[in-house]
Amino acid sequence: MIFTQFTNDDVVLGKINQVSSGIFGTGSLTLAQSTLNTSSIQATTLTGSSVYDVKNGQYYLDVYEGSDQYFSIAYGDYYNSGSSYFDAINNGTAQVLTNETKIIYTQYKNILLQPGDKFFSFATGSTDITVDSSAIFAVNFVADKFQDQIDPGQIQLNFSGSNGQYSYIDDSQVINKQQNVYYLISGSIVNGVPIPYTNDNTISALYDGIGLFYPTNGVVILNAIKLDSKVGITGNPPEITNTRSSNINSTTRQGYWRDWITKFFKSIKRATKNIAVRKSEFVPSTNYFIRVKNKQFNYSNNPTFVSDGTDSQIKGTIIYPELISNPRTYITTVGLYNSNNELLAIGKLSKPTQKSFDNELLIKVRIDF
Repeated sequence: MIFTQFTNDDVVLGKINQVSSGIFGTGSLTLAQSTLNTSSIQATTLTGSSVYDVKNGQYYLDVYEGSDQYFSIAYGDYYNSGSSYFDAINNGTAQVLTNETKIIYTQYKNILLQPGDKFFSFATGSTDITVDSSAIFAVNFVADKFQDQIDPGQIQLNFSGSNGQYSYIDDSQVINKQQNVYYLISGSIVNGVPIPYTNDNTISALYDGIGLFYPTNGVVILNAIKLDSKVGITGNPPEITNTRSSNINSTTRQGYWRDWITKFFKSIKRATKNIAVRKSEFVPSTNYFIRVKNKQFNYSNNPTFVSDGTDSQIKGTIIYPELISNPRTYITTVGLYNSNNELLAIGKLSKPTQKSFDNELLIKVRIDF
């Protein structure tokens, strides 16, 4: 076997390839939100051994389609509204204040905001005007589903409530630049193209203080006060308002603590439009360029090329005389070997490619890691 050593010019390192597909199923961009479901036991299963351990359903609800989990939802509140005093088995009377909504708000604030920022801020009217919110809904996509990022311009969330149905996309196509965070605007994705709502072309995009989208974190933060007022998630009039006090609806009504996050899920599930999410993986790769010169690899020891000695010819001689002076081979496979001539990788050509003294070939083999 003849081996050819690569030179530095033949190997290109450090290439990054973006591989994109829909997040749902085997690569679908959209999914009917009516098919989504939550775990029936999540809110009643303790995370530890004690009856006073926090139930994970107090913090978040996992959302599935069939048996596949795609994201989790949570309600966060800077002032701790909606947290529970009731944490014992079967909603017992033991008053254990877990502060779960304040913990959720603080967790996302610490991860997503800059040091010193107190509240999440949302664009209203335009990107130049923002409004703070002390109450949020969080949609956190599963990391192994979205991989490296959720693609800007390729996410649509829909909500339905007492005031109607509303759809939101991010504003990456409006501002036309790459950022770590985008605002949510009214709009939808049509055949893979984000279409902002423009109010009969009187504006470029409708900023309504609804939400923030963090592509590399796989997180959408929604202004719970504005979303509830706009959509009617908790009803009409809305329950999540600026006038709510600390621990409202949790100290006076036993078991009320999951009410807002449950209503948020129902708002998602009731929507008749499809959720749309596309994800990307950035795959490092190395390109190897195989340069086959005109005088190389024109002969073969393939049984169709040389005699095996059973056809009245001398073993090892070329079967067809015309191939002695004008040989032609067909390259189908490229093997990559290490310094010990051990085969490490095989690349297959899409079809056999002829090689002779009259031509040269350049074959690129890409290995993704």
